[in-house]
Amino acid sequence: MMIRNPNLPCHYLYSRYGGLMVVLLFVFFSSCRLGNSRLVNIKTSKDVSLSTDSVVVAQLIARSDEFVRSNPELTDQFDGFLREALDIAVRRNMVEQEVEIYNKVGKRYRNRSDYGDALKYHHKALDLAQSIANDRLLAHVYNQIGVVYRRTDDNAMALDMHFKALKLSEQLKDTFNTSVAINSIGNVNFNLGRYHTAVEYFLRSLELSREMDNTLGLAINENNIGECLLKMGRPDSALTYYNRSLKYNLQIGSQNGESICYNSIGSAYMAKGNLTKALGYLLRSLQINEGLNDLMQVAISQSKVGQVYFLMGDYDEAYKYFKSSYDLAVQIGSRFQAEESARQLSHFYEKRGRFYMAMDYYRVATAYKDSILNEKNMYHLTTVEVMLEAEKQRERISELNQETLSQQYTLSRQRWIIIIFGILAVVTLLVTLLLVNQHRLRNRYQDLRNQHKLLRSQMNPHFIFNALSAIQVYVLEHDVDKSTKFLTDFAKLMRLVLKLSHQDYITLRDETEILKYYLELQQLRFNIPFIYNIEVDQRMELSEVVVPPMITQPFVENAVEHGIKTLQGEGRINIRFIKDGEQVVVEVEDNGIGITASKQQKNEKGHESMAIKITKERLEVIHNDSGGRVNLEIIDKKKMNPFDRGTIVKIEFPEVRVNIPVKSKHLTVLKSK
Repeated sequence: MMIRNPNLPCHYLYSRYGGLMVVLLFVFFSSCRLGNSRLVNIKTSKDVSLSTDSVVVAQLIARSDEFVRSNPELTDQFDGFLREALDIAVRRNMVEQEVEIYNKVGKRYRNRSDYGDALKYHHKALDLAQSIANDRLLAHVYNQIGVVYRRTDDNAMALDMHFKALKLSEQLKDTFNTSVAINSIGNVNFNLGRYHTAVEYFLRSLELSREMDNTLGLAINENNIGECLLKMGRPDSALTYYNRSLKYNLQIGSQNGESICYNSIGSAYMAKGNLTKALGYLLRSLQINEGLNDLMQVAISQSKVGQVYFLMGDYDEAYKYFKSSYDLAVQIGSRFQAEESARQLSHFYEKRGRFYMAMDYYRVATAYKDSILNEKNMYHLTTVEVMLEAEKQRERISELNQETLSQQYTLSRQRWIIIIFGILAVVTLLVTLLLVNQHRLRNRYQDLRNQHKLLRSQMNPHFIFNALSAIQVYVLEHDVDKSTKFLTDFAKLMRLVLKLSHQDYITLRDETEILKYYLELQQLRFNIPFIYNIEVDQRMELSEVVVPPMITQPFVENAVEHGIKTLQGEGRINIRFIKDGEQVVVEVEDNGIGITASKQQKNEKGHESMAIKITKERLEVIHNDSGGRVNLEIIDKKKMNPFDRGTIVKIEFPEVRVNIPVKSKHLTVLKSK
């Protein structure tokens, strides 16, 4: 059907607003009649004129929305009503209204999947909002741009936009935009498959919606949480949130939201295998969509209902809904749904043994899929072109800034020369002092090198890198609680390591405390944290028994990194300090893949790890100094029990207490009890 482009003349538009014309005439004649108070009257007439123009712009925008709703096949989203509104806004310098118009046009193109045009208009809105430094508008525009990037799978840019919006709206205490930004960040995490993180953001947005008494926001976030739980394989929990969302949608009378909830509940029951209940809810969703005359949603609901009948084995009924969905999708031009329904019809005919028909519909589905892919590529190309154009503008601005900086540098060059000479003088003095102390530093170098070697052998630099990377993620995601706890525990651990690692022996209390901090930090790096347990024989006093510092840490690290890290389920690490006569036996046990499987994965046949080598050397020193028995044993649990998995590391050395010091042939040690 052809739709006439509503580029209507100005007099035609104003003819529909008779009341506004009366107001304008009244203002005009009033200003003429009150000429004796000219200055005051000029100001008053300007204020009234601006107010009137603002009303006109608002009504033109509303008229445009009504026109677009009644003409869903309209190709030009920037219709005559919006062009007239923009003309008034530009002439009267109404920048906020200009931003609103450009944003609206961008959203319309986005909803039609014209992402290149959407970005073009959103960036126009962004430039105007930045020109007037309106942070509220900027937060709104950033959120809209983020949605476009999210729909084009550019999740990094989407997160950047939504975090900018979140920062501005939190500074302004704009609860609504804050809630929108947090919900959008949750959606990005959902797209990335980070369902646990997505749930955390949806819960935050849900709480803000509850504070604002925003029932629509409550309905949306409850449903979003349900979708995450369903993806996580928890349909029962998902149903709880779907039913809450349904309750809110019924409360505000949102039939569209009600239909979405029935679809979601039906999907949950499908996941539970309760096809009868699933069918009931999906049929209710279909009935609502038919009442709303939302042909796109009708086609989707018919497809889902057909899928349930197909799973129930009622192929004739399934065919009826598949065929209706396909015909309707072709009628309204929905290639995505046509492709889905054609694929379902192909499965139907394959099930019936009519392979020629199955092949025909498979070809149709493939053709639609190729068409959708080509269109996505075209949209992506358009989006990239818009981004490149914006990048060129930013480069030009950067060039101008560089020219300004160059001029400033020329003017202040003499001052910098003086500063540089001063710095050179200070450096010369420092070099002199360093040369004086060189001999003393050389004498201490060997001791420091040995200490550093011990530190490096006990605390893996990869762990420090991973810890800092995790802290960066929590900071970027504004997760203050997790990043603060991480930094606090990391600082405590490093302080303990640096304080105690140079000592020959430390108390059992200090050793277990280091292990606790280390394992808690490692837990924060896992999506599903592992569990650990540290057991100390009651016959050993924590403050009296001393052990070599961090003797167990390398094997605990191996248990985390090479044992339980690759597990799909929950990992466990048990650390035990056992008194065996006059000996101390330390056991590190995990339920990981086992040392044999770990070596096979890394192709390390016959290779001895650095942790094992250094620990053997340390135990040899303990044996030479104390004369006691030492031993290191690594056991693959699968060799003991074919149905078990994991590794047990046993370290044995003499028990030493702090109360009876004696001399050994190399150093002063504490008497083994």
